Amino acid sequence: MPIVTGRLMIRPFTADDFEAIHAVWSDPAVMGAIPSQAFDREQSWSRLREKFRHQARHGFSKWAVAELASGTVIGECGVHYLEDGPDIELGYKLARAYWGRGLAAEAAQACLDWALAERPERVVAIVDPANIRSTRILSKIGMVRDGTFSRFGHTWDFYVAIRRQTTLDSTGVQPPGWLAGTSADCSEPALQPW
Repeated sequence: MPIVTGRLMIRPFTADDFEAIHAVWSDPAVMGAIPSQAFDREQSWSRLREKFRHQARHGFSKWAVAELASGTVIGECGVHYLEDGPDIELGYKLARAYWGRGLAAEAAQACLDWALAERPERVVAIVDPANIRSTRILSKIGMVRDGTFSRFGHTWDFYVAIRRQTTLDSTGVQPPGWLAGTSADCSEPALQPW
């Protein structure tokens, strides 16, 4: 931490980020894409405290997304346990003023790459089928749709991350945290939903 991309810095939230992230969570257009209701200040504090607890307990969470140039927090992105595990869910929300610039895909790719390199759990995402922007982002970063997920009185599209695997040498040694391939001498990378 932090994760730095060409335009963004992704890092754990601090209490100083409250006003910026509350502006995101209190925007009906942002929250309606989930679908959810806009948060009041009390709900935003509760959500931010959940992120602090998840980070403290597990060493990861959904993190603050800040513009690299200005340091301004413009949203959130990261992973957290989906319904207490075993899967971890990738999620992101950006302030409406930052939509349409490729920033959500940039943040999501960076957080997905981090999760695939650092965590053994399967990385998943759930998205409202009507949220075309988000489904495009998930496809762009290499996640694949794998059915549906029904919770909270709603049916979501369910996406999984694909881990690419290669054999490092003729002994069949794999990179740490990666699944074993189909054979020790496979010349093509194997793809497996994980």
